[in-house]
Amino acid sequence: MALKRKTYFLIAFFSFVTLLLAACSEESSGEGGDSVELKLGHMNSTEHVQDSMSMRPFAEQAEELTEGRVKFEIFPGGALGGPAETWDNIVTGVMDGGWGLQGYNAGLFQVHSVLQLPFLANGTGEELSVVAQKLYEEFPEIQEEYKDVKPLWFHAADPYAIITKGKPVRSFEDVKGLKLRTPSVEAGEMIESWGATPVSLPAPEIYDALQKGVIDGGVLPVAAIYDFNLTDTVDYVTLGNFNTSLFYVVMNKDSWNKISEEDQKLIEDEFLGEPWAAKSGAAFDFQKEEAEKGSKEAGVEFIELDDAELQKFKDASEVVTENWIKKMEDMGIDGQKIYDRALELINE
Repeated sequence: MALKRKTYFLIAFFSFVTLLLAACSEESSGEGGDSVELKLGHMNSTEHVQDSMSMRPFAEQAEELTEGRVKFEIFPGGALGGPAETWDNIVTGVMDGGWGLQGYNAGLFQVHSVLQLPFLANGTGEELSVVAQKLYEEFPEIQEEYKDVKPLWFHAADPYAIITKGKPVRSFEDVKGLKLRTPSVEAGEMIESWGATPVSLPAPEIYDALQKGVIDGGVLPVAAIYDFNLTDTVDYVTLGNFNTSLFYVVMNKDSWNKISEEDQKLIEDEFLGEPWAAKSGAAFDFQKEEAEKGSKEAGVEFIELDDAELQKFKDASEVVTENWIKKMEDMGIDGQKIYDRALELINE
């Protein structure tokens, strides 16, 4: 009887060990090189240039690079969370990762928002994206803003214009009193400095807002005319490199750690940071050219302000930059140094 109990005990013990090892294997699949499937979301349609020319190519190339061990499934159209929820959903693990606009989370990215200040958009989307990435890499104060996630890359859009329906902006006086959609706190302050009214709403809602007269237009990248199908509702585009916006592509830390260290290194060496930031910015540049060409063919008028009128916009919005630098000082951050470095990188 004692021998039988000992036999049962040994069988039970080895069964327990086997189950324990199996469980450990599953929990550490990221360290063992096993395959992992992760979900990345964003607010845009599949027709948006960041879906077709950035997120999906990234997923495809990451899978190829890791020989199928890392698979990213892309969920467009806010399927995993709307524009304002994307960041929190990534931090909490509702989403493994995703693409989002910093401006939808006011107050979270106050230092990195330096690149959203008025008239710091002297360049292409690709060039501005590289600046956005370099600022993150150079300043610990900016890195601190992303401590709760695993950053993949950051990028900017092509320079923003004033895009309107029914009411052209041919001078500084013309902008006063207009209701303009704003993508960020900084852009909203810029619009207010011009005597116009900023209206905060997600980009996918711009079309309906224009059609219903909720807004007269918006401060938008030219690429957005195609990205959000605005060709038939926009009448005028006033160029001026007024500002730009920043976008993030980040992952939940636990989700990132499901990937093996070997594959993490592969992805980091090949993709993360400046290379993919440049690709995402270049995608906006491509769409800008397409949108400008197609919009002109559809009868949209593109307006170029003369230097004197453009200077009026610049002079009025200087207060926005001054307030940002003062706010940084109040936070114990050398905002002037960061602003000057942004200017230096833009002008390189």
